[in-house]
Amino acid sequence: MQRDPRISIPPSQNNYADAVQHAVAHLGAQGSSQLELLGAKPNGNLWQLPVLNDTFDVDTKTGCVGASSGQPVGLPWRILTLHYLAVRGNVEKQIPSVGFADISAGRSYAGVYKARVISRLCATVGRTAETLCSAADNIGGVAIEDSDLGYDFDIFPQITLRLLWYAPDDEFPASASLLLPKNILSFFSVEDTVVLSESLIARLSGKDF
Repeated sequence: MQRDPRISIPPSQNNYADAVQHAVAHLGAQGSSQLELLGAKPNGNLWQLPVLNDTFDVDTKTGCVGASSGQPVGLPWRILTLHYLAVRGNVEKQIPSVGFADISAGRSYAGVYKARVISRLCATVGRTAETLCSAADNIGGVAIEDSDLGYDFDIFPQITLRLLWYAPDDEFPASASLLLPKNILSFFSVEDTVVLSESLIARLSGKDF
């Protein structure tokens, strides 16, 4: 009898739900000292974690993550937060100094990254210096003296991203680059790094966590 080929096809999965489940499993074995090393502080049965200009309440047992407004954060921010808090070892904070394409594991994603992050920024909130300055100030960006306009964003206590923006001229539209710490892959996978960058642009564009 010929085997039905459909038997070998795995059932469809909810990738976000699976990611949360795996993250909670890893986070369950995390010690309090490591959570504190990553910048979290205990608050009763929860842990509080600074994220941009907000503070998240994290239940490490259930994986629930809430913003200071009391509302649950969206799935991308939830997964990023859980993955961040599950990091093991003494991973030091580094100055953001490399682009996504400079990361060896990210080179094949560079075109996708540019479209989903840089091009999206320049087509929306990054069209002008005025809109970008206002947006950056609203989410806790710290202005730096670099390029035409530059901001550092403390996404998580041990992770800072640096946005460099260049004004348009008669020949070229506005452009930008987003710098990451060299050790970003010690915290996140390549896919998570893309989501992290996208999530920053979404916040700059006024989207909720």
